Amino acid sequence: MTSPLEEHYGYLAIAGRAELYQAAISQTITPGDTIADLGCGVGVLGLQCLRAGASHIYGIDYTDAIELARETMLRAGLDARYTAIRDSTFRAVLPEKVDALICDHVGFFGFDYGIIDMVRDARVRMLKPGGAVIPRRIDPMIAGVSSDSCRALAQQWNEADFPPEYRWLNAYARNTKHAHNIETADLCSPALTVANVALDADGPDRYSFKGTLEIARDCRFDGLAGWFNCELAEGVWMTNSPLAEGHIARSNVFLPCLQSFAVKAGDIVGVSLRFTTAGDMIAWTVTPPGGKPQKMSTWNSRILTQADLAADAGKPPVLDRNGRARLAALALVDGKRTAAEIEAQVIANHPGLFPTAEEASRFIRVELGRLGL
Repeated sequence: MTSPLEEHYGYLAIAGRAELYQAAISQTITPGDTIADLGCGVGVLGLQCLRAGASHIYGIDYTDAIELARETMLRAGLDARYTAIRDSTFRAVLPEKVDALICDHVGFFGFDYGIIDMVRDARVRMLKPGGAVIPRRIDPMIAGVSSDSCRALAQQWNEADFPPEYRWLNAYARNTKHAHNIETADLCSPALTVANVALDADGPDRYSFKGTLEIARDCRFDGLAGWFNCELAEGVWMTNSPLAEGHIARSNVFLPCLQSFAVKAGDIVGVSLRFTTAGDMIAWTVTPPGGKPQKMSTWNSRILTQADLAADAGKPPVLDRNGRARLAALALVDGKRTAAEIEAQVIANHPGLFPTAEEASRFIRVELGRLGL
């Protein structure tokens, strides 16, 4: 699992990204503005806004990275102008409306890290009328791919040295969005714009695209490459396109076919793509020349638990062991008992919830820690 340090060091190390955001901030932010930094991580964008003259930043993030942002601002003597809020942006409540929103949840495909829903919610609840949004627009792009490395991702569970019992998982790999660094030489068609997503205005709940790719060379068609062109501010564009000079070093997306197929220069491949504003579901269809459509969807690679398979909306839900322990602990949070007293009482009242008292203590400490206790 990637730690907050590794993840956000990776963001900081992307050449050109900070400069592009700085250009957008300089163009958009007026000295004295208040800013909400959505999914702020360690607070890099908020820090850039403070340096540009913002009067106050509300940094919002539900991960441990928010504690690094909080400590960074304290050490820099900026804590009076920075409020760190450990919460989901969808639940966070600010003490005032802000002049601008800023966010870098652009992901690999533009929309795939939930930025559309995140900014839409914040625009309604947090932003002053006429306030600014950075970024303001995202254009997801696709092109055809012919690439041995991409094909290997799509058939990785069919490797000869893998136990044959796991080869059924190849269907999951074929319905997965793969992060991959796609080279210009991997592309086998011109690029198409899938959507024009305005983040500073209302838009649809779902996006749908249908078009055709004209094949540029004789090759094997392995799937679709995806990337983003993102307008941070008017005329300030950030992209991870393999076709663009000066693109930032962020991975692209590879969406495989169910089965690769041969194509010739001039062939027409039909494509369609649909995605939700939450960014978690992508469906794509590829139609070979004269062939039947191949339909793929990330829904088909969703890993279902036994609880998912057994779920029945008509039956009353029943708490499992973790739910019972959580309920027992929360029922004792009354503003009088300490965390240690709550822990001891839960263990005493429910001795059989976990195999050992040590594991019960660990679980309760984690749950109380989420409440800041």
